[in-house]
Amino acid sequence: MKNFSIAPLSALAAGDALPARDPRSGAAFGAPPDTLLHGDAGVASTLYDDGNAPAPDSQQIGADREEIKDWLRLCHAPGVPPAAVRRLLTVFGPPWAIFCASRADLARVLSDDLVARLLAPVCADLSEQIARTLEWASRPGCAVVTLSESAYPQALLTLGDAPPILYCRGDVGLPNRAGDMAAALVGSRRATPQGRDNARHFAQVLGDAGVTVVSGLAAGIDAAAHEGALETAGRTCAIVGTGADVVYPARHHALAGRIAERGLLLSAFPVGTPPRPDHFPRRNRLIAALARCTVVVEATTHSGSLITARLAGELGRDVLAIPGSIHAPQSRGCHTLIRDGATLATSPEDVFEALGIAPPATKIAKLDAKPPEAMPAPRPGRLRHASRGAPSRGPAADLFDVDGDGDGNAHDVSPVHASMTTSASVSPGMAAVLEALGYDPVSADTLCERTGQGITDVLAHLSVLELDGRLARLPGGRFVRLTSLDVR
Repeated sequence: MKNFSIAPLSALAAGDALPARDPRSGAAFGAPPDTLLHGDAGVASTLYDDGNAPAPDSQQIGADREEIKDWLRLCHAPGVPPAAVRRLLTVFGPPWAIFCASRADLARVLSDDLVARLLAPVCADLSEQIARTLEWASRPGCAVVTLSESAYPQALLTLGDAPPILYCRGDVGLPNRAGDMAAALVGSRRATPQGRDNARHFAQVLGDAGVTVVSGLAAGIDAAAHEGALETAGRTCAIVGTGADVVYPARHHALAGRIAERGLLLSAFPVGTPPRPDHFPRRNRLIAALARCTVVVEATTHSGSLITARLAGELGRDVLAIPGSIHAPQSRGCHTLIRDGATLATSPEDVFEALGIAPPATKIAKLDAKPPEAMPAPRPGRLRHASRGAPSRGPAADLFDVDGDGDGNAHDVSPVHASMTTSASVSPGMAAVLEALGYDPVSADTLCERTGQGITDVLAHLSVLELDGRLARLPGGRFVRLTSLDVR
């Protein structure tokens, strides 16, 4: 169902819009062409009421073939910048109206050079992209959703430059149905076992309560969050930094398929787009905008997850962070967030409070790990400058960080804690146990589950590692690491 008026003026034109005009006559609606409109008025909604627009199909989800061609021709015209596209949409309405406008009318909005580029014949590359997109959109469960669709996620309209085209696999209406009942769970791709357990636990409890879990399909925390949500009756939404037809990392093909079946996989990048460093901060903006609150489960001080947290704070969303060991690099980013004003989260109940909903009576359990004594008390309130405590190195540097964290999509990596290697003094079995320890106290039974080893072998390895000074035995039959993960 078409509803171009859902896009507020500020989302398309970032505040410098001209009034909409009838493309057939060039007349402005109620104002001279050089008059600026202010406020959040609808954009060219009357263009759909004059009887000349294509009749909408109430059963159709997403754009049809002709609309897809027009939107791609507009948004991907060589040499026409996004700002010019937003201005055209604000003045004329949807692409079909833009291409019906006269060259003279277009020249009143854009320079002659940009008008010439816009009206130039479709080049071979764009023609190929259109054909590829049409073929992809014809597949079951795939849809192209534009700003003219009522299914377009309204939460994204809070962005000053909402992406005009979205590529969706699965439940297209999920973001709008979820509304404020959506929480983002993000964090390190090189997550600790405890971090993955925490992400899964939070996602399960939130999913059981009907909260949509939003994340980025990355390895580590993101994957655990999606998997936890899929184990419930709830829904999950994966925002990716590639084309919707490209799964990254590749080992998440099965997970992406399950998300598309039970939730939504969404991309703002054209079909066929490969992973690139600059795509993921742009992906993070969508995660922050779609969720009512963002929970950072684990993150180093240079993690891409801090970008998501900062963007969420700038959008007025609540930011929460789960604390961890003061010795764990994966917890330092969370501790920085808490220091800078993020809400400390020790259970899913804290997320329910941020969402403004009552937690379910059951299935709310505090995490085993308590906030370290040395951590400063959190200051309540929304985060405004999430990454203030870390040196800024730019979005690409955050993704290819030197300490090997990132937000999970910079490049394919080996399993958790890639720095774990073996040496003459540490057998593979011991290395696996030490890796599975993470940074928080755990029991031998938990280590058996994480490593797949028998209890006899695990206890033997624990004894050797204890004598070697790599771990300590705590009351209650739990063990804690005394050294870093790198045992070379």
